Amino acid sequence: MNPRFAVWAFHLALPLLGLWLLLAQPGADLTWKHPPSHFGLINAVALINVGLAILIGRAARARSDGRLFLVSLAFLSSAAFFGIHGLATPGVLVPGRGAGFVLSAPVGMAIGGLFALASAFQTDAGARSLTRHAGRWLMALGVVVVGWAVASVLVLPPLDRPIASEDGSPITVALAVVTVPLYLLAAAGYFRIYRRRPSVVTLGVITAWFLLAEAMIAAVFGRTWQLSWWEWHLLLLGGYGFVAYSAYVRYRREGSAAGLFNGIALEQTVREIQSEYEGALRELLQSLRSRVTSGRRVETGPAVAALQDRFELTERQAELLGPTAELFGEIDDLFLSYTSPQVASALWRDPGAARLGGRSYPAVTVLFADLRGFTSYSEVADREELFAMLNAYFAAAVPIVLERHGTLDKFVGDALMALFNAPEEDPVHAVHAASAALAIQAASAEVARDHPEWPRFRIGLNTGPVLLGNVGSEQLRNFTAIGDAVNLASRLQGLAEPGQVVMGQATYELIADLAEVRALEPVSVKGKLEPVRAYVLTGLRDLRL
Repeated sequence: MNPRFAVWAFHLALPLLGLWLLLAQPGADLTWKHPPSHFGLINAVALINVGLAILIGRAARARSDGRLFLVSLAFLSSAAFFGIHGLATPGVLVPGRGAGFVLSAPVGMAIGGLFALASAFQTDAGARSLTRHAGRWLMALGVVVVGWAVASVLVLPPLDRPIASEDGSPITVALAVVTVPLYLLAAAGYFRIYRRRPSVVTLGVITAWFLLAEAMIAAVFGRTWQLSWWEWHLLLLGGYGFVAYSAYVRYRREGSAAGLFNGIALEQTVREIQSEYEGALRELLQSLRSRVTSGRRVETGPAVAALQDRFELTERQAELLGPTAELFGEIDDLFLSYTSPQVASALWRDPGAARLGGRSYPAVTVLFADLRGFTSYSEVADREELFAMLNAYFAAAVPIVLERHGTLDKFVGDALMALFNAPEEDPVHAVHAASAALAIQAASAEVARDHPEWPRFRIGLNTGPVLLGNVGSEQLRNFTAIGDAVNLASRLQGLAEPGQVVMGQATYELIADLAEVRALEPVSVKGKLEPVRAYVLTGLRDLRL
């Protein structure tokens, strides 16, 4: 058994032990008849209940949560009858003791127990219907409370006849027989909720239901105006006070009244809240992500202020949210610097896309580019010059690919591989790929103008079906494309001369009306049984991207 649970159960058993000792030793069960103190104590309990009912009721209305609504009714009905019990205190507002004074609190606990049990087993399916008729429930409860209050304070029939023996009277015993199981079953139901979603407020509610069951027992056996009788009043204060204290603890922890009672809300409500939080953070991060496309830093202040109003965040929480969002934005920027924006967007929309494996794409244009003569150049160039050359070339090539909706698949030494029409669809992917290839050659020529010794790009293009996805292991993986179309693009690149773009037949057929080409003789390439047709791309006519 969990030690904390054992300590909690031991403390819950102490009131019953104390009641047993007082009943077993009548001499210790001292009498203290002080109506003003009783009036103040029971009305303090009623006020606590009213406050809890208002807070929980507001949360129930905001979320159309049937469970929270029933809990608020449990507190509200108990508060009303406790207030009547206090108003009917003999010698305060009424001269004598009527049945209203004796029965108001037990009746209130019984009605509250019914609502408590109903709330414990409330389902998502009935939540909307219950809250839709909330006004009728409140009106019905109001009619019962007002009628009971009038009869109690004015000592009207049938509450005008005093109960001869309050201690163990048949009426209070009957109420206890019904009410005690109600609260124990409600506690069991909330314990199931607590095991799924541990919360300090849920634990407070479970404790309250147990203490109210004990209070009902003490109300039956306690001797009027003696310590055993005062005990059940203190148990009421302790039970409802514990819920209020647990809500206060959560408030101190969270710094906001919003979501105080989410721990006891329906699963549907919890899912909605989680979805809203995720959406809010996504909006905030999206505002930060715009820096990637705009090239400027985006202020988070307006986005944070909107979230503060939407979720009732405190100033301290809002202060923490801004830097946190900035940190996530920096991580996001770092992540985007290592992967193509299209891949990042796909992962953002569906994190499951990071799983090992992939899917087939029927038509993807693959661009391969590498530097002819790089190996020989790297043998004579120093490290700094080598990196400077590669970074200069790639700095020119990458924006060209991205501007034409391409996906940077990888850099491999002096080579780069890009995909068009995957993972995001592009109806004119072949045109964009051809345009990117020509633009890369033009840009690299400009880069190399002052460095005639630098090797130059040769580029291969090919279109066909590919498998695109994640390969590797659970610890490390790479997003890439595989397939015959990819292999042939690599082979075509090998046919190109420095500064040339060579494309396959499938790519040519997609852009034949735009392409300016020079046909090559069919060539044999590794992995192909038959010679393949290839074309040197020299230009594009009337191109509007």
